[in-house]
Parts: sequence; C-alpha cells; structure tokens
Amino acid sequence: MTSLENTGRSLVAARPGPVAWIRIRQIRALASVLEAIGSRTAGRAFLVRARDWPFLRPLLHGLLGCRRTFSDFDAARACAERYAPLGHEHPHALRSDIGLADVTRESDYPVLFHLAPGAAEIRTVFDLGGSVGNLLYCYARHLPFADAMSWTVYDLPAKRAEGARLALERAERRLHFTDELDSASGADLFIVSGAAHYFPEPVDQMLRRLARLPQRVIINRIPCSRGRPLVTVQDGHAYFVACKLHSRDELIAGMEQLGYALRASWPVHEHRLWVPLYPDLSYGHYFGFYFELLPSLNVSSAAGPA
Repeated sequence: MTSLENTGRSLVAARPGPVAWIRIRQIRALASVLEAIGSRTAGRAFLVRARDWPFLRPLLHGLLGCRRTFSDFDAARACAERYAPLGHEHPHALRSDIGLADVTRESDYPVLFHLAPGAAEIRTVFDLGGSVGNLLYCYARHLPFADAMSWTVYDLPAKRAEGARLALERAERRLHFTDELDSASGADLFIVSGAAHYFPEPVDQMLRRLARLPQRVIINRIPCSRGRPLVTVQDGHAYFVACKLHSRDELIAGMEQLGYALRASWPVHEHRLWVPLYPDLSYGHYFGFYFELLPSLNVSSAAGPA
C-alpha cells in the first residue's frame, strides 16, 4: 500500500466537521472582502490604519482566524492544524504534486533558460521541499541531464515514500530522497521551488549551515513581503499550512552577503498569497530568483561570511 493510500485512510477523520466548515467559509468570505478593499489605494490606506486600532484589531484577528498574521511559525502551524491536521501530507497535495511531474508551468521556463547552457555538466542537485521529485521529471523533458547526475529531494516522510514509489515505477535511477539538509553541501545546483515559504528560516540562513556552499541557487515560486516578513496560514482549499512571506529585499541581501550574485529575477503570475490586513506588504504575484556563487568564493563554507 502506498503512502498516498495510507494517508487517504485518515482523510475522513481529518475532514472538518459542519461547524468548522461554516467557520472556514466565513474566514474566506472576510478575507476576500478585505483583499478587494486592499486592492484599491483608499482601501489600502484604510486597512493600514484600521489594523492597529486597539478596539478593531482583536475583532479583525478573531474573525480572520487562520488568515491573520502570527508572532511565529509554531503559532501559525498550531492554528492551521486546528482546521486541517494533515497539511502538506494531505492526499490532495500529494496527488497534485504527482500530476505536476508531467506539466511544465510558465514559471518553469525562466529556470530552464538559465540551466540550459550547462545542464549536461550538472552532477549534483539538491531539491529542497521537492515533494515526489516532480521537478526532475519536468526538467528532464527539456534539458540534457547526464545519466550519472544525482538529484536529491528533501521533504516530509510521506512525500519521500511516495516519491520513491514513483521513481521505481518510472525507472528513474537519478532520483534520491533524504531527511538530511547536509546533503546539499557543495551541490552544483540548490533549488527550492514553491516551498521556501514553508520554512521559517530564509534560504540564506539554511545555506550558512552547510560545510560548502552550492554553486548555483534557484528560488522559484516564492511569495515575498514588500517589507518585514509576515507569518500566516496559506489556504490550500482542502488543507491549511503555515507559511512565511520572507522579505524580498532581505532575501537578496542575505544571499549577496553569503557571496552570491543575483543573475536574474522574474515575476510568477501563476500564484498569489495576499495577507488581508497587510495590503501594503503583499505582492500580487510570486517571484523567482537565480543566484550564482562568485568565483572567488567557490569553496566557501557557512562559517565564512557573517
């Protein structure tokens, strides 16, 4: 029995009851109204002021439930689990990731463009939050990866198990799975696509812990904040997950401090994550970034730049 089938057995127990569904609909309705208000200049100015009014702030936070902001990631996670305990390991999330193995999305093309010139020379790839390895299946249809290349995915146990099953089914021997971030040390390519906001630490802080920095880093499909980071809960329709909108400026600055140069950035219009009470910090789209380690730092360790 696959991990997807095992998870499916617990779906009935994890499904919200009637009262919870009413609450979820109320939260979604209010979030939609606030988003519509915040999309206009006057409405944005009103929400920026109103969210700090002592008598209104508790009311808005209470009515927004999981769509409010939180002081830390653990608080957001605890709130999300009250609505949907399965989160990232929900069967709908797993099925979606498996389906994406056979799809090339618009935001994949900037990545393919930047990887194409040296794709045949890539020997080691570390895919943070890479689910079932769907990116390898997608990119391998377009790029001449070597048979000896090793593509390592770091993700949750259920996704690793389903990914291993899929790799066996498709006879993909280049795909491997791990629960060790250290496996990214010295990789030719470090990629995190659609997952960076599910980690409380920004990517540069995770890279600092490695013995050797990866040569190239791609951060794709990431929602960012225009200013300070924001911790909230993302509504996945069938499930809810804690997430963090990392500051766009801080992300770039952190990578540059490590010794990386930003070679390209692009908007990702397939997704948006709007924080209802923070229209001033919310973008209308996600982002993609491509970084290269400067030649003078090609053997740099995390103990280097502070």
